[in-house]
Amino acid sequence: MDLTIKKGYFYRNVASLRNRIVVNAQKDSGDFVTNLIGKIFPSALEDMQPAGLQRMTVEEWPDQWPAVTDQWAEPLDTDDDELSMLRPLLKQTMLESVPLGLVYDANVHGWSPLNFHKQVDGMGAAVLVAQTTGGSIFGGYNPKGWLGYGDWRDAISAFLFTWPDGELDAFPLKLPKTGGSGMAIIDEPGGGPQWGPDGLKVDLGSRSATSRLGPYYERRSDGKKTLFSSQEGANAELLELRVYVGLEETEKAKNYTPNMIQFQKGELQKIRGNDK
Repeated sequence: MDLTIKKGYFYRNVASLRNRIVVNAQKDSGDFVTNLIGKIFPSALEDMQPAGLQRMTVEEWPDQWPAVTDQWAEPLDTDDDELSMLRPLLKQTMLESVPLGLVYDANVHGWSPLNFHKQVDGMGAAVLVAQTTGGSIFGGYNPKGWLGYGDWRDAISAFLFTWPDGELDAFPLKLPKTGGSGMAIIDEPGGGPQWGPDGLKVDLGSRSATSRLGPYYERRSDGKKTLFSSQEGANAELLELRVYVGLEETEKAKNYTPNMIQFQKGELQKIRGNDK
């Protein structure tokens, strides 16, 4: 990707945007049920361990909340130009402050679903970035990662983003999941990366992508229903596509104990050892 910005430039613009945002001192949590309970029973939310159960907080479990569109993360010292461009988008995600590494580059590893899944399956939460022949720069955040087992996965914190005209000195359009968490990520073994049935679908074999915003991911603020430029419309040819994942676990993830219905430690790796 031919970046026309220097490290930190986008973030300086983000800081300027933050100064222009009027923040409500009584800003709600964004969770309808929590807000409703808080208004009816104000003291109910004060106990962080009701009935001995630990209350889930956005600080500890950021991906249990919808993506934020008015807050931006700070780039890390280890971020290169491309990661400095992507990092602000990862505010309130498990990857916000985790060093990221490149796990899949279509131009290096090959433009095929097989090569894609070989590189990304089982690697955890990921962020994808791609560029079209028309100059659009777009991508998405997948908090669940890929496994290639044919799952249609729920993920309330998943989002898409775009610089539709490729102007990196402008703010990106960040488009959260709509209509609840259902069908956020389509994870088919013979398919490429896909957000919702139609939000973003990448056909690696033909180096193309389609996008239809609205049903599963928010439309752009200008009302347009695609991630791509006006000239490209809903279909675009791809020049580049890369996927980044975390290089280390958060402290919460390191100390997490799976419940009885989840994969236990080492179980998934054992199952995947039989994959061909």
